[in-house]
Amino acid sequence: MLPRALYGWAAYVLLSLGLTGLLFIDPLIDGPSGLIKLRWFTRRPPSHGLDACSWDYEGSWRVGLARGDPDPAHLSFSAEPVITCATLANATAVSFVADPFLYIPDNRTAKWLSVQRGADGAAPWFAFYEMKNLRRYIGELGAAVSYDQGSSWRHLGTVLSEPFHLSFPFVLYDEDTSKYLMFAETSGAGDGAIRIYGASEEEFPFGWELVATRQPYDPGWAATRHWSQSLRGARPKYVDTAPVKYNGKWWIFTSRVGSPGLRQPKYTLLVYTAEKLLGEWTPHPAAAAGAPYLPFRPTGRVPYGVDAERSTARSGGRPFVLNGSLHRWAQDCSRYYGESLVLMRADVANETSYRESVVVRYDPTRDGQSWRAERMHHADMQQLPDGSWVGLVDGDRYRDGTAHFVARERWFVDLKAQLRTLLVAQLLLVAAAMVLLHGVAYASSAGGSAGAVTASLRAALRQWLPSRGGGGGDGAGKGGGCCASAVTAPAAAVGLRLRWVVPAPLVAALAGGGGALVAVAGMVATAVAVSVCLMALLPGLVACPRWPVLVPPFPSSPHFVPEAPHADPHAPYNLTNVTVVTGCSATFVDRLENLVGSLQYWAPGAALVVYDLGFSSEQLAEMRCWSGVELRRFPWESFPSHVRELTTYAFKPLTYRLALEAVPPGQAILWIDCGLEVRAPLTPLLATLAARGHVGAQQSTSPGRQGWPLGHMAERFRYVRGSDAHRLVLEPVAACSLDRDRCIAPPGHSRAQHCYDQTAFTLLLRHHNFSTCLPRELYATSSTRKTSYDPRVSSAPLVVASRRHRQPKPYRSLLRRMPSCRADPGSNPWPTIASEHTESTSAHSSLTALASTYGGALLDFAVQSGCCLGLHLTVQVALWAQVRLLGWGRHTMRALWALYGGMAV
Repeated sequence: MLPRALYGWAAYVLLSLGLTGLLFIDPLIDGPSGLIKLRWFTRRPPSHGLDACSWDYEGSWRVGLARGDPDPAHLSFSAEPVITCATLANATAVSFVADPFLYIPDNRTAKWLSVQRGADGAAPWFAFYEMKNLRRYIGELGAAVSYDQGSSWRHLGTVLSEPFHLSFPFVLYDEDTSKYLMFAETSGAGDGAIRIYGASEEEFPFGWELVATRQPYDPGWAATRHWSQSLRGARPKYVDTAPVKYNGKWWIFTSRVGSPGLRQPKYTLLVYTAEKLLGEWTPHPAAAAGAPYLPFRPTGRVPYGVDAERSTARSGGRPFVLNGSLHRWAQDCSRYYGESLVLMRADVANETSYRESVVVRYDPTRDGQSWRAERMHHADMQQLPDGSWVGLVDGDRYRDGTAHFVARERWFVDLKAQLRTLLVAQLLLVAAAMVLLHGVAYASSAGGSAGAVTASLRAALRQWLPSRGGGGGDGAGKGGGCCASAVTAPAAAVGLRLRWVVPAPLVAALAGGGGALVAVAGMVATAVAVSVCLMALLPGLVACPRWPVLVPPFPSSPHFVPEAPHADPHAPYNLTNVTVVTGCSATFVDRLENLVGSLQYWAPGAALVVYDLGFSSEQLAEMRCWSGVELRRFPWESFPSHVRELTTYAFKPLTYRLALEAVPPGQAILWIDCGLEVRAPLTPLLATLAARGHVGAQQSTSPGRQGWPLGHMAERFRYVRGSDAHRLVLEPVAACSLDRDRCIAPPGHSRAQHCYDQTAFTLLLRHHNFSTCLPRELYATSSTRKTSYDPRVSSAPLVVASRRHRQPKPYRSLLRRMPSCRADPGSNPWPTIASEHTESTSAHSSLTALASTYGGALLDFAVQSGCCLGLHLTVQVALWAQVRLLGWGRHTMRALWALYGGMAV
């Protein structure tokens, strides 16, 4: 039986071993995020994003319009998607839309549509699609309506939801039953059935109910089923079932899903024929020959399956008949999901044979910018009465969710790996300590030499303890014998010497297994926490010194301030008012709150405009309650697709221009980034702006870090409308932002050698001999150590400071809101597009970057608070209060420390 003292050690070791084992298993399950999810520890799971319209790790699928001229073998695609998750924003929480099917009613099948037409009398078109519900994290089926032949769509709602995942909502009208039928992908049900849903003409596009299920004849499943699948009773899975009427008979295509790791093909094409869709399905004889599958199969074939390559074995949309030949869409998933979209033509399709060939492949653009840049996998093309072809196609800008994972959760995975290493190291230390403290005693008999050594060690520990009224030596003579005495004496002498070097409470805490040390550390931590809270809540209570604000001399080459700077002939300007403009995306909202609060405090009369560059529904609703703030939507649809990529910074000059065009001639805008905060009145900036027609600040040593001869870089250059700076600098940079490859983000661009809009601004400033007017140290310092700790105290001559991502935001508590305003996300004036802009957190993706960011914030706080006498005084007062409240005096503390030591030994 273990001694009582070892039960705690054993419990700790078992718990640590279990946690260590869990951390070793973690990266092997459900990668890349692992078994332990970050969303378990956050209110808003980062894997779900920040908005109802948000990506997840399956990508950012969206739907575009396609036209075939003269047929689907010659498709042209819309420059922008027509249905995205933003179309559904404020209606349901989804991450993407995919698998679109188009339904164009005719007069025979749309009795109720006569009273529901567009303004010009146009009959509506319907789109059905999969939408990933982020609250349930499974697919549901939604519908949208268009009154302009597919150019724009309005989401109608969720038309079908089940306890399991749904996708591929193939919709058609069945004359045999006078119903609309939907062949949805329902393999998530786990019963091996193909489900068919039906809706009446009166309820369409809603009212779907299960009308039939089919268990297709498939001897190939039994032939390829693995023993582990049989053991757990696994059923076959059939996906993307697509029927088409051909030669007076229904041809039904579906795909069996297998596990390549269990020697099964990933997809096997199956074909059935039927007189009626809800009647009997007859397997096509072509499937009896089997399908090609070289890996793991000596014969090179899989029993039962149509002869289709693995790159074309899964359906990718609605089949159709063209020029008397049967055509079907297939999705190539050979290397990854959505690799390309393939149009297949049946060269032979009769009662005994089926053979097909590739007509055309539609590959993603691979340009990294368009809505179908990396993946395509579904199409539904239909012929209109005039002979033209139109339809819907889905695509994805990202190959998979890896980019999203790296931006949001990589640091958490790194943290788990570090924790695993620390746990292993700590277990090794604990094991060594247990051997040293208890191993000898278990290996020896009572009274033996090993027992004497153990007793001697314990006696030595007692000598380190403060005196307890003569009781300290009681245990020293127990069970040791002569050998114990011989060893105890020198150990005691060493202990007496250590008492003069090591504080007795610390020695006692170490001897007592750390109990007293934990108690003292807890008291100190509590005192520091109380003091920090006082500083945060009552900053005026503690006076903190500032680091001196020093402006270094300008470099001699090239000249930061030209010898003969450009002079605007229309200056000075009479600025009656200035509009402060900013804009950012969802991940910057905490810093935006800080900026707005600082502007409301230091520039209460200034007009403030915030551009929505990707806010969430909840954030937009909350911002509409901020006092004195005007929200504007950035018109993404008016610019090329690369502008949506925030990492190219093309949006910035365009936002400047939009804001400047909205003010009267002769008036000015002052752009302030969301990551900044105002620390004093804006008078110096406004005076320079009125005198010169522009104002800017030194940013860093070089544009894009290229060094000489480009010299110092300027950013945050602000303008008066109609000034020379507006005409000669802003307008050319805005034009540059529209040209991705030749200007704003050329091929091979990166932050290592290009600073995008800042580089363009700098080159134009140098070209026209403009001065950037103000040094960074006074306008945009990156060190909050140079600012006053109390946000209500002016930091002049410093005007604006940068606020790091993880630093506390002192002005958030000063943010003024309109009284009695209720934030209602459902009343947003425009759909949110937060899913377009996830790149803003990429700088904090690695554990190193995260530690650096936190480290900078902690350093700033340590410098500010460490120099504050008030902080140290409050810490001492808090410590004294804890001792008094707990009734601990000097003797009580000594007795407690001695008690801990006695319990341990």
